[in-house]
Amino acid sequence: MPAPEQIPLEDGLQQTTQESSANPAMETEATATTILASVKEQELQFQRLTRELEVERQIVASQLERCRLGAESPSIAST
Repeated sequence: MPAPEQIPLEDGLQQTTQESSANPAMETEATATTILASVKEQELQFQRLTRELEVERQIVASQLERCRLGAESPSIAST
C-alpha cells in the first residue's frame, strides 16, 4: 500500500523559520508546531506499518497451518 503524498516537513520548517525569525516566541511556537506535525506523521506511519505487519502475520500463520495440516495427513503419493 503506497504512502499518501505528503509535503516534506523540512520545507514547512524552512518557510516557517524564515517567516518567524524576527520574533523568538513565534520561532519557538513554529518549532513546536513542526515537531507536533512530525509526531503526527510518524504516528500515522506507525499505524500503517502496524496494519501491514498484522496482514503479513496472518498470511504467515495461514501458511504455517497449511503446512501443519499437510504434514499430519498422509499424502496420496506416499501410499
